[in-house]
Amino acid sequence: MLGVLAGVAVPLAACARESATPLLATSIRVGYAMGHLVCHQRPDRSFFTCGQQWPVCGRCAGLYMGFACGGLVALATIGGGLARRDASDVARRWRLALVVAALPTAVLWLLEFGVGLNPGSLIRWVGALPLGVTAALWLAAIGRGDLR
Repeated sequence: MLGVLAGVAVPLAACARESATPLLATSIRVGYAMGHLVCHQRPDRSFFTCGQQWPVCGRCAGLYMGFACGGLVALATIGGGLARRDASDVARRWRLALVVAALPTAVLWLLEFGVGLNPGSLIRWVGALPLGVTAALWLAAIGRGDLR
C-alpha cells in the first residue's frame, strides 16, 4: 500500500510544495530528501509540475508509478492466488518475468552509458514502468504465499 501512495505522491508533491501547510511542507521536504537518497534528481532527467521539479528523476518515477499500478492490480486480485503448481515452476516463471520486465530499463541504461544516447525523461519513465509493475506483483505473490 505504501508503494501505491508513493507512486501517486511523486507528481503531486511538486504542486503542493508552494501552498502547503507547515506539516505538509515538512512532509514534502522529507520526501525530497528521501528521494535524494535513492536518486540523482538531475533536473535534465526529471519531470516538472507546477514549475517545480519532481522529487525523483523520470526513471525512478516510472519505477514508483509502475509499482503503484502493480499494487492496485494486486489489491484488486487479492483473493486470486495461483492454483497450486510446482514451486520451482512458479519461481522460474517469476524470475523470467522480472528479467523480461527489467530489459527496457537495462537496454536504455546501456544505450545511455555505453553509447551516450539521451532518450529523455519520458522514455526513461516508460522503460521503467514494466519493472515497477512486475516487482509489485511479485511481492504480492510472495505475500499471498504463491512463492515459497
